[in-house]
Amino acid sequence: MNDRCAETLNMVGLPVEEYGDRFPSQLSGGQQQRVGVARALAAKPDLVLMDEPFGALDPITRAELQEEFKHIQSELNLTVIMVTHDMTEALLMAHRIAVMKDGEVLQIGSPQELINQPRHEYVKEIVEMPKRHADRLEKLIHSS
Repeated sequence: MNDRCAETLNMVGLPVEEYGDRFPSQLSGGQQQRVGVARALAAKPDLVLMDEPFGALDPITRAELQEEFKHIQSELNLTVIMVTHDMTEALLMAHRIAVMKDGEVLQIGSPQELINQPRHEYVKEIVEMPKRHADRLEKLIHSS
């Protein structure tokens, strides 16, 4: 195994000594996602494209990988374009967000701009969804 491969596996939390010789079928879903990130980073790209990268993971693994990826992105100064349907994920991970509907870009801005100054009713609705879910959970917790 070459040095860059070992470096990227270690970077995503898969020590090469333990995971370097494993087959995909021997890895959990989260570990497979980490390998995918390592493969993307191995070529030292300036730009990384990600399509729903955390969507198929359980909530705990998803949150862990999101935090790890934010750290890697910052450390390597990567530009990332990520497609997600999860507004909470977009708001927590992105510096800038483009909200699209039916193939049309409705608004581009920082998470704060989208939350505080939505320019379209759909943008307003979609950025309010995480808060609505939190409010519903809060009511559920206190309903007993």
